[in-house]
Amino acid sequence: MSLKNTLRKFGKKIQKSDAGKWFFHRVRINMGKKSEKKVTDFEYITTEYKRRTGEEINLKDPQRYSEKLQWLKLFYRNDAMPICSDKLKVREYMEERGYGHLLNNLIAVYDDGMDINTSELPDRFAMKTNHGSSWNLICTDKSKVNWFWWKRIFNCWLRRNLYTFGREWNYKHIEPKIIVEEFLDHTPLVDYKFMCFNGEPKYMQINHDIDGKHYVDFLNIDWEKQGFTYRNYTMSDILVPKPEQFEEMKKIARDLAQDFPYVRVDFYNFEGRIIFGELTFFPGGGFQYPIPIEYDYILGKELKLPEANFNLDILNSLK
Repeated sequence: MSLKNTLRKFGKKIQKSDAGKWFFHRVRINMGKKSEKKVTDFEYITTEYKRRTGEEINLKDPQRYSEKLQWLKLFYRNDAMPICSDKLKVREYMEERGYGHLLNNLIAVYDDGMDINTSELPDRFAMKTNHGSSWNLICTDKSKVNWFWWKRIFNCWLRRNLYTFGREWNYKHIEPKIIVEEFLDHTPLVDYKFMCFNGEPKYMQINHDIDGKHYVDFLNIDWEKQGFTYRNYTMSDILVPKPEQFEEMKKIARDLAQDFPYVRVDFYNFEGRIIFGELTFFPGGGFQYPIPIEYDYILGKELKLPEANFNLDILNSLK
């Protein structure tokens, strides 16, 4: 078994210890760099799509939600997308749009894991990189963190480029930083994700936990539960209560979505407070398709693709 397949198969087991997590991400640094040099974006996306779905991707006339997200990665560029993908710069973007009051409190920013000054941090916080996905530390007691390893883990993340593992071009040139934000002290902490198609919120992705188990549910914008979830996730058997400020969040999501063909706008909402999470353009790299598969086509119908403005030679060569 190759190293790549070994990490793919046993990655979660390897990362159960702090040292294992460091090793896993240390190896992945070089794997990503090699992949970028050897394989073009078009080659990577078409090959990876078939590996994930078992089917050839249709880029000439895409119908599925997952196909259209790959089409956007290859053939569409929007200068605002890298800014909004940067978890630090998006704060300025939100301020400029008049939504600074929705931002979680920023505690510190570091350029290097070895610069992390634990004495200046509160006991509880959320520490993450600005250029990655799930590269974070949710700390409830800093005295219990093995900082020897976690400083090194963060340095591995700083050296990784998320672009190489999904070809999400919007991450490619983000300047890596470590950011520390206030710990959101609320249980249960539900993540409300507005899926916006051509500027209009149409579906909700609800991430939540029940008795320590994580669930990903989907609802339509009328708060009616839908019969699908993402591949490799579990759908709960309950309808999560509609948040108190749902209509306000929907209004903000619609406003933020106007400049993009597709974007997911994430919020938290508790104790009368709306907190902005992030803007996501390619959930799961666009490979995280819904199941049953019919919903991949249902969501696909909601997305009207813009006029292509990038890689036109490749697009025109498709048969």
